[in-house]
Amino acid sequence: MKHVRIASLLERRILKGDYALTGIPAERDLADDIGVSRVTLRKALDDLEEKGLLERAANRRLVLSSKARSKAEGMQIAFVSPSISPQSFSPDIQLWLGAVEAAAQLRGGRVRVVNYHHWGDPVLTETIRTFDGVFLVTSSEPISPWMTDLLTEARGVVALSEDLSHFNMPSIVLFPPRLIATTMRRLQRLGHRRIDCINIQGHNSITQARIDEWGNWLRSEEVGGRLIDEPCGIEENIFEAGVQVARKWIKQIDEQTTAVLCVTLPAAMGVIRAASEKGISIGDQLSVCTIDCEGIGKFINPPVAAFERLNPAEFMDSCIDWFAAGGTVDSWEGPLLMEPAKLKYTDGGSIGPAPGGRKK
Repeated sequence: MKHVRIASLLERRILKGDYALTGIPAERDLADDIGVSRVTLRKALDDLEEKGLLERAANRRLVLSSKARSKAEGMQIAFVSPSISPQSFSPDIQLWLGAVEAAAQLRGGRVRVVNYHHWGDPVLTETIRTFDGVFLVTSSEPISPWMTDLLTEARGVVALSEDLSHFNMPSIVLFPPRLIATTMRRLQRLGHRRIDCINIQGHNSITQARIDEWGNWLRSEEVGGRLIDEPCGIEENIFEAGVQVARKWIKQIDEQTTAVLCVTLPAAMGVIRAASEKGISIGDQLSVCTIDCEGIGKFINPPVAAFERLNPAEFMDSCIDWFAAGGTVDSWEGPLLMEPAKLKYTDGGSIGPAPGGRKK
């Protein structure tokens, strides 16, 4: 009978955790989704209620039963990231997601991707309270006091790319800000005495820390440099913004500026594009570098000088084991801030010795 097949479909969805966050949709929406009449759907839902997978809430709406939640296959893990412009692509987020999915699969867990628009977004609150574990990619928007309280009290939440250990939250930072000083020393040894810094990302603790490290190093070494800090809006294409900012910067620099540190890869890509338009040879006349190659820097011509990304699998494994243990601060073993002791640096062809001068 048709309703039996529908009941079987819904049971598989329930056991796979498909309704862990959203709950069972309204009957009309669910019938439209599956493509059956509401009469057929009701019969299927009645079967699931008899099996104990669904139950009636106080408002008479069907919800998942505790039995259904306990039988759901594996841990339900959320990968939570800010919504970005449809025109933009974030290789960094894709790399993190791939690592999370690989680690979860090895332990029989399931990963759901959840996007939020701002720190007060209800979907963010519901996700933190519902899933067995959450990997959180932070937004550049300042964290509100209300969200600070929620994050401090939350169980099973791990921050990616940003250090939120002051919230008693395990945090994975693959590219610590201290790497800026390593990069700057490398440029200094190549003879560069004026090193600008370009940032087009929204400000969070990581981008700000990188800018601060650049400024502190300049002052300590008495090396010159200018900051170009023009964060693009959430609806802007980050790569287009990188090119536009770089074009303006190229027009303003003099022969003393022979190198630029880009806070993130899109800014470096923008500089390479703008320089090529002006006939400036990257690596010979102008050195360009960043910190994180984001998995695609090596495919650019010339490849961008940056640190190579470490496989975060060992960190992910610890986090998922922690989720399984309940995700409380007391059950966490080791330092809350997880970061690599050392990363390999690749010149890539985009940096070289400082030239004696550059033709405009």
